[in-house]
Amino acid sequence: MLIHKSHSKKDIIKLFKKHGVTIDETQTKGNIVSNIEQYMINFQYDKKIENLTMLKDYLKDKSNKQRPTAQQKNNIMFSAKRIIKWAKSSYVFQEETYNNKEEAYNDIMSIYMWGDLPSVRRACKFYNESPYCMNHINPIMTDEVKQEMLQNKIIKSQIIYKLKIRRAKDGNPIVVRFD
Repeated sequence: MLIHKSHSKKDIIKLFKKHGVTIDETQTKGNIVSNIEQYMINFQYDKKIENLTMLKDYLKDKSNKQRPTAQQKNNIMFSAKRIIKWAKSSYVFQEETYNNKEEAYNDIMSIYMWGDLPSVRRACKFYNESPYCMNHINPIMTDEVKQEMLQNKIIKSQIIYKLKIRRAKDGNPIVVRFD
């Protein structure tokens, strides 16, 4: 079976692990690809991948994961850092950051499609909070990143606070703490 070259070894291992199949990480990508039929036998399907045909189609098609080249990533990170610095300096136009709002808008428009990178998401958030925001810009993220962010949000929101009351000594007020 052919697997599109845009799927990395790590992506394949993660996909199968998510669906109940453990693949040895010490194997090369070539070994994993040659043994992929064996791994498909124990694959547990879900709503996204409902059957064997959909799994094969998913692996044959190009990966939707965003992977910029090294040069692109350097440019993206530079622009994101520049926007973040501009935001942290109270959106003041300076030579180090931006001279006008069009430069900031052009920078954010050049990086918003790389929303899988946390710096880009942060830069978009800061740009949207700017008084010079021309249009609200939402970063484009893959479904995996959206799902991961949702899970992290759920985990962070499930904090159970407990009330601790200690008896006060004579002359001291009662102390109530929420830990």
